[in-house]
Parts: sequence; C-alpha cells; structure tokens
Amino acid sequence: MELSIIGAGRTGRTLGLLARRAGFTIGPVVCRTAAHAREAASFIGAGRPGTEPLGAELTILAVPDGEIPAVARSLRLPRGGVAAHTCGSLGADALRPLRPAGAIHPLRSFADPATAAEGFAGTACAIDGDPAAVRVLEAFARAIGGSPLKVRSDRKEMYHAGAVFASNYVVAVLEAALRLFQEAGVPRERATPVLLQLARGTLDNVAAVGIPEALTGPIERGDLATLRRQARALSRDLRLRGANLALGGIAIEVARAKGSLRRSQAASLEAALSGRGPKKETSRR
Repeated sequence: MELSIIGAGRTGRTLGLLARRAGFTIGPVVCRTAAHAREAASFIGAGRPGTEPLGAELTILAVPDGEIPAVARSLRLPRGGVAAHTCGSLGADALRPLRPAGAIHPLRSFADPATAAEGFAGTACAIDGDPAAVRVLEAFARAIGGSPLKVRSDRKEMYHAGAVFASNYVVAVLEAALRLFQEAGVPRERATPVLLQLARGTLDNVAAVGIPEALTGPIERGDLATLRRQARALSRDLRLRGANLALGGIAIEVARAKGSLRRSQAASLEAALSGRGPKKETSRR
C-alpha cells in the first residue's frame, strides 16, 4: 500500500518512518515549502517531496487542527483512497466531503520523531471514522507496531480530554505538589525526585490492583480533621483550593466505589474539602 503524508512535521515524520520500516511504499511527502518536504523525505528515508496536496491509497493529514477542513477540500485522492487526520479532538467529519475518511491519534508525545519511532511499539492509536477507513487504519496501526483503540467519532472531544487529564494534567498536578512542598520549606530540587517516586509508586499500584483499590490517603480513610486542615492551608491560593476541591470530589466517588466510605460520610468529606464547619460524622482511622 502506498502512503501519502500531508504535513510532514514531527507526527507525520514519525508515522512515515514507521510505515517505511513496516514495508509501506511512501508516496507524496507534502509540506508548505519544498525544502521542508525534502528534509522530511530524507528523515523518512523515502517519498516524493512536494508542496501539492496529493493523496495515495492511504493519506494521513498531520496538519494543524484548524487547517484540516481546508486541506481536505483541496486534497486530490485516487479512487478508493482512504484519508485520515491525526487530530485527537476531531472525528472523521472534519474531512468531509471525503469518503472513506477517518482519524488516527497515537497516544504518544512526538517531541522528537526519532525517539518517538524507537519507542512506538505498543502505543495505543485511537481510531474512528467510516467502516472502510477504520479497517484500513486498524491494519496500519498494527503494521507500525501500534495497538488500535476504537472511539466514537461524535465523542472525540471527551476522549481527548481524558488523554489530557492522564498526560498534561499529570504535569500540572506535580507542579501543584511541588509548590506545596516549597511552601512547607522543601527546596524544589529536593522535592522533585521525592514526588516523582511517590507518583511512580501510585501508578505501579494502579497497574497492580486497579482503580478503585489503589486509592489511599485521607479521603479513602474518611479523615475529616486532615481534610479541614488542608482546606484551611489552601484557602490562600484559589487555584490550588479549586483543584483540591474538584479532585477530592472525584476521590470521594472512587472511595465510595471501593467501599471505604458510607454515603453519609461522603457529604461530610465534601464539606471538609470546601472548608465548611465540622460535621458530627467521626473519622474512621
């Protein structure tokens, strides 16, 4: 099968390199400038560099999200060719009127294409679109070492938000933890390895026993006094207070699913997270 790459930036180059290694014929490698197209084809090790949006049996549009509809309208595809974009928050409809059309979104950072290609094996690839496109994209994902993950085209924004929570917001949560350690007098350079060790242990627990069983801490044990003290301490920073309240609310739901809390305790814990006065419910140690 011949593959065309429209927008051969970091994602396009990575997928092109993986496809060449998997035995695909690399056709048009398209960028805004001829020089960038030549650089991309050189990195991939094959392909016909150019600036015209020419498709092939499988055409991957790895262009910025806002440019997908315009590029799709100008794309010249062979009869029966499948087009797919790599946006995580848009479904196949972004490529209309093209059919069959789909989307493939690898759950991996492409900051460095060479590094991404070397570590790609086993990467989940979210796929949606027309049935014919989905079949081709699932086969493509497997061929380059990925693992197909079917998602609903009309719920792509929910899928992508979930990926953001599991990746980008992990960085944000660790930054919040670092700020709190610094407030407690722990230098940032000392706090970073300590918190990373804690986070890795938590992820290991999730991998070993799953959610909700991996949940521990003051919410899981119903420790109202600790939650009230933390709420008071966080009251000076509205962002941290809001994050604590939102994430704590989800943790309460997880603790309920684990069976650690009674329904009456959940209301008391929510009040404690918000900094409201003590309830009659006692903590379970």
